[in-house]
Amino acid sequence: MAAVEGLRNPAPTMVERRSVAVFGVVLALASDLMLFAGFFSAYFLLRSRTEVWPPATVHLDTLGAAAGTVLLVASSVTVWKAQRALRAGDLVRTQRWLGSTILLGIGFALNQLRDYRSIGFQPSDHAYGGIYWTLTGLHGVHVLVGIIALAVLSWRVSRAPAASTTAFEATALYWHLVDAVWLALFTTVWVIR
Repeated sequence: MAAVEGLRNPAPTMVERRSVAVFGVVLALASDLMLFAGFFSAYFLLRSRTEVWPPATVHLDTLGAAAGTVLLVASSVTVWKAQRALRAGDLVRTQRWLGSTILLGIGFALNQLRDYRSIGFQPSDHAYGGIYWTLTGLHGVHVLVGIIALAVLSWRVSRAPAASTTAFEATALYWHLVDAVWLALFTTVWVIR
């Protein structure tokens, strides 16, 4: 019996639990990337099989999308600054940067809603409409989830900053993924077309 007792692992340390949590988040983000990869593949497949892409009736607001891109890239910078402030123990700056990130995310979402109201085509109008609404809509859902996660994180940090570092890292990784996917989306839909 004593030999069996010696084989038991001690309780995982805080660092080990954090490593497992971060690995889980990275795995979830990788599956999210695969979801987007499938839709990007569909976009390029449809584009390669369609004579006129996008249809002549589609007029996208490239300047508006570029403004949204600036907001989202800025929000990645602010969440990074918030994370640095938390590591330094500066809770006031952490909350300010988190608040800025949330506001920039909301600004991006409102810009996207403005775009939806002005584009003049629906998902059912043509293949382009279907894939445009699917890609941007899926991304928009990710932005909303991220804004909610950032708000919850802000609340958690105000209650227990030391216990929030793993949650902060996970949320920041998610937010950076949202930013990276948008950069690919902006390049694909508005730049390359």
